[in-house]
Amino acid sequence: MAVQAHDRWADRDRGGDRRLRSDRGSAMVASLVLLFAFTAGAVVWLARDVDRTISNRSIAASVAFQAARSGAQQVEVGSLRGGADDEITIDEDRARAEVQRVATRLLGEYGVTGTASARIGGADPLLVTVTVVITDPVGDVTGVGSARPETGP
Repeated sequence: MAVQAHDRWADRDRGGDRRLRSDRGSAMVASLVLLFAFTAGAVVWLARDVDRTISNRSIAASVAFQAARSGAQQVEVGSLRGGADDEITIDEDRARAEVQRVATRLLGEYGVTGTASARIGGADPLLVTVTVVITDPVGDVTGVGSARPETGP
């Protein structure tokens, strides 16, 4: 019994080895690779934007509170020396100037751009409320903070 050698190239020439000549499935593989690449890119882009928005919201709230706190500290000294808690008054001009100064400095330190506005008084004449709006290409974010001066021992 003689062993006959198998020539695979001879089969290919006669059409016997179909897998070496077929492109079937390559379009599916290319489509899946592109699908996964675009999906991964979208996830990274979305995560970055959501992360930046959450960070900006935290920054806006922090800056608003710190600016309100510094504005509430601008009380008129004469009203403090009077002794009665209901006689304390806030110097509104100094308070607004201090709110702007602190908000501008903090926004610059965080590396974001935005604006701050102060409202002093209302139902509580000692309440200083600051609204900070951070502008960003993803979307504007607003933070609000309030403070009032307190006397104590």
